[in-house]
Amino acid sequence: MEDTAEAIANLTRRRWEDNAEYWVQVIRDRRDRYRVELTDAAVLDAIGDGTGLRVLDAGCGEGYLARTLAAQGADVLGVDVSQGLIDAACAVPSRGARGSLSFVRASVDDVPAADGEFDLVVANHLFSHLQDPTPAIGEFARVLRGGGRLVVLTLHPCFYVENSEQGAMNGVPASRYFRQRGVDQYFNVDGLESPSMITSWLRPLEYYSGTLRDAGFVISDLREPHPTPEQLRDDPWWRKGFPTALFMLLVAERR
Repeated sequence: MEDTAEAIANLTRRRWEDNAEYWVQVIRDRRDRYRVELTDAAVLDAIGDGTGLRVLDAGCGEGYLARTLAAQGADVLGVDVSQGLIDAACAVPSRGARGSLSFVRASVDDVPAADGEFDLVVANHLFSHLQDPTPAIGEFARVLRGGGRLVVLTLHPCFYVENSEQGAMNGVPASRYFRQRGVDQYFNVDGLESPSMITSWLRPLEYYSGTLRDAGFVISDLREPHPTPEQLRDDPWWRKGFPTALFMLLVAERR
């Protein structure tokens, strides 16, 4: 019989396969305003100039961020557990890329790369979809060179609750905050609902600091991407859809 962790991983994999076509549509039609107008810019700002970097895009989805970094001159490997998403990523021609670009179906717990192969690992909206990111963090430490960076964009562990994107503001009680919690819900992006439910996993801040430290990382930056005063003033969508901090961005350096 499957153990609990393996069963959860297999269920998550099946759900992402069910949602692959949906998510390709959302990304390529630029329907996710949180990414398009907020978090993508925050991630790219944290990365800085990608020219010449060897990059692992962990949980790359349909590959849009990997393509962006390759266009800047980075050599990028994108990995994702969903074959449907990897197939979609591979189907896009890499014309105009200044760097190299490749995609492979693989778990972030077992990255097909040599020790110290990368200068940068990007985990963009990945950690909330891992029931236990600890093995992935260990893999990222392995494949990063000394001084290499890990950039993580994830749901904010202090404030994110079910239906936060629809304006929910109820807080997380301490009895739940200090243990891992899962939020089961369907994606609902710009009026499109996903075929399959997904679980978003959240953990307290001390989990990230302790796990990264134990894996050989030093946190060098922590940001909370948020809309500008102008966005909140001029756009009711942001006033409703961003009632509290929804995202956290961590930058950690490999010792």
